Amino acid sequence: MTYVASPKRPVGHPDRALDCEEALEAALRHVTEGETLGEQDIEARLVQGGLAAGWEEAELRTAIADLRRNAALGLQGLSE
Repeated sequence: MTYVASPKRPVGHPDRALDCEEALEAALRHVTEGETLGEQDIEARLVQGGLAAGWEEAELRTAIADLRRNAALGLQGLSE
């Protein structure tokens, strides 16, 4: 199972969403090491690890969507 850091703050805290995003970003580096995985497999591993760490599924899905959006914006910036 993919390790995802546990929440540092309680549900409802204004910085919890950012904490979730940061925890998934760190985990993402490890998920892709040494393996070629499809996007759905990566997402499934992140969600599974996040649930085991104590995150809620909705916040994990939101954080994953935010990471995708941030990556897309970063790639757009490279082409300019």
